[in-house]
Amino acid sequence: MGNQDIVKNNFGSKALNYRLSSTHSNSDDLERMINFLKPKHNDIVLDIATGAGHTAIAFAKVNSNVVAIDITKEMLLQAQIASKQASVDNIEFLEADVHNLPFRDNFFDIVACRFAVHHFYNVQKTLKEMCRVLKPEAKFYILDCSVIDGDETEMVINRLEALRDSSHVYSLSKRQWIKLLKDLPLEIKNIDLLKRQYKLPEWFDRMGTNNDNRQKIFELLNNLSENSKSFYQFSQTFIDTYYIEIIAKKL
Repeated sequence: MGNQDIVKNNFGSKALNYRLSSTHSNSDDLERMINFLKPKHNDIVLDIATGAGHTAIAFAKVNSNVVAIDITKEMLLQAQIASKQASVDNIEFLEADVHNLPFRDNFFDIVACRFAVHHFYNVQKTLKEMCRVLKPEAKFYILDCSVIDGDETEMVINRLEALRDSSHVYSLSKRQWIKLLKDLPLEIKNIDLLKRQYKLPEWFDRMGTNNDNRQKIFELLNNLSENSKSFYQFSQTFIDTYYIEIIAKKL
């Protein structure tokens, strides 16, 4: 059994927050993605778990045909609002689940997914689905929350994320990603761990994290080993975090 109902509940009620999110709309990250992938005008692009549409809109400004999917209706509504505000009208928005993509094999030139894999209850299946709908030689892109390699950080930081958002499943470390990607028909072009910061209290407020869980998160951070703390510095205004960025080509 998956976690789709929890995802829909959590994000449906917070959809506007994600359209306004400085993390998801970060222009530097979106420009970095476009520069890496170098999409052609006629490429057919799939944006998986589009949320409030920031990724789809970035592609739509350079691509003629963009499909954006999400399982949460309220998020798709916010994505449509955002696309209108950006004067973009070449995105097809669909309610669909990445675990069972409603597209034929070898159809898309680019499949991208930003800030969503950690919500997927069966990551292996979703990655296979992403590969299935890609054309041979087509481009595969993921940007997602990640953690520093290590038993402690992989356990504690995921516990922290779940306290903040009950729909969180698991943020993979770089070593875990490398192991997982080996089983896919992909040629890995780039896999980088990027250091970022969660801004507080915005990060909590965006998901409506209650005060008890906010306190528990700080307790987890305070109880990290000194080595782990060196990677995860924090204060009342920020928490250090990490993203994984993966660029690949389908074989």
